[in-house]
Amino acid sequence: MTVPDRNLAAINNTVAETPIEVEIHPSKKGPPTMKVNGHYLYSRYDPWKEAERFIESQIDRDANHYCLFGLGLGYHVQKLLEKEPNKQIVVLEPSLSILQKAAEHMDLSYIFSHPNVEIFFLDQEQSVIGTLNELAKQHTRWIIPNAWLKALPPTYPLKWFFEEIKIQDMSFQRFSALMERNFKENVKCMDPNVGKLFAKFNDQKAVLVSAGPSLDEVVHSLQKLQNKYFILSVGSAFQVLKANRIAPDAVIITDPQEFVCQQLEGLDDTLTLLYLSTACRFAVANHKGPRMIAFQKGYLQAERYARQKQFPLVDTGGSVATAALDLLIKMGFSEIVLAGQDLAYGKNKSHALHSTSGIDVASNENLLSVQANDGTIVKTTTILSIYRRWFERKVAETQHVTFQNTAEKGAVIQGVPFVHISQIVSQSEHLMTCNFKEKLQRIINQC
Repeated sequence: MTVPDRNLAAINNTVAETPIEVEIHPSKKGPPTMKVNGHYLYSRYDPWKEAERFIESQIDRDANHYCLFGLGLGYHVQKLLEKEPNKQIVVLEPSLSILQKAAEHMDLSYIFSHPNVEIFFLDQEQSVIGTLNELAKQHTRWIIPNAWLKALPPTYPLKWFFEEIKIQDMSFQRFSALMERNFKENVKCMDPNVGKLFAKFNDQKAVLVSAGPSLDEVVHSLQKLQNKYFILSVGSAFQVLKANRIAPDAVIITDPQEFVCQQLEGLDDTLTLLYLSTACRFAVANHKGPRMIAFQKGYLQAERYARQKQFPLVDTGGSVATAALDLLIKMGFSEIVLAGQDLAYGKNKSHALHSTSGIDVASNENLLSVQANDGTIVKTTTILSIYRRWFERKVAETQHVTFQNTAEKGAVIQGVPFVHISQIVSQSEHLMTCNFKEKLQRIINQC
């Protein structure tokens, strides 16, 4: 066998195999190509050329190191070594059976013996999850070929992790230039940092208003929570609140695109706008009222700037609602109520009426099924499932905060029990009133 016996012996001692169907076929050019669970991982015509093109598109000279998903026949690893000979490369192989099959057809000894290559096998989730989380915190260039994700069965333990990384990476690659322009203009505004709000609302309560379809059912009750609960609205939910004559205490935006300007139409200059450093610069500039900027983890320029200025960072989680939740936790609220956080398509709707993102769901094709808070089954998407898992992880690590969910037809979020909005309104009657808008203004004026 071409792979060193000592490597295979070590692998066999530590990896619990997950059954995966693997086939090797010669390509039209001659070198072998690989098929896993019915999906080709490489070109059937010229795998070497296809691998070179793909790796060329993934090169990031600013990355500290690379993390490549899938060893397979070694094409991607070898091309990456050619392009980046001095960078450390972590290779994540999902299955021992794939390696064993590959070793029958390719000499992988060069990869296994290379000092810059470290290989992990993922059949045992817990043994590598710490390494993956650590990599996710660093300036790592993740390379995750779509073919590998498609080939893994839905039940594969770590598939969710790599789907999450892939979606975030695709978003960054798509909007990186726009995010950079926004960042440069936004920091020129010299707005106060959201860190000034941290721990200033201890033992108070908040409502995070998102634009899911269940918001239509609870929006009228939110009026009764004003000055009892701090109301933070995501940008896409603001028009829903405005149509129902509810003025949130603050609005938060994170998206770099210009459509965010429509979300904020009619935003009163007395209301505070919280925004991510890479959020739409035009939406930021258009708001003449109080503003505060947040610098996010995972965006290198924001991390460098925040480190230089000694500003804290916000964990964004990939969506405006996830960023907002992290912000509310850091502000010190002891209870956070989710309104309109469906993470599913209840009543075949994706968003609430009047939301700037509102659309009907025309088809259930390619949608996933999840349990709703009322016990029924509702449809959702891969990306919404990723956000849901982020919520669940954040809630699990935040034991000092009580979380509640008002989306009856929304997806179950572990650790966030469903509570009817009427119960929250009833409990709020015993709370002391607080003019949160004035409190925000006082904090900003002190900056």
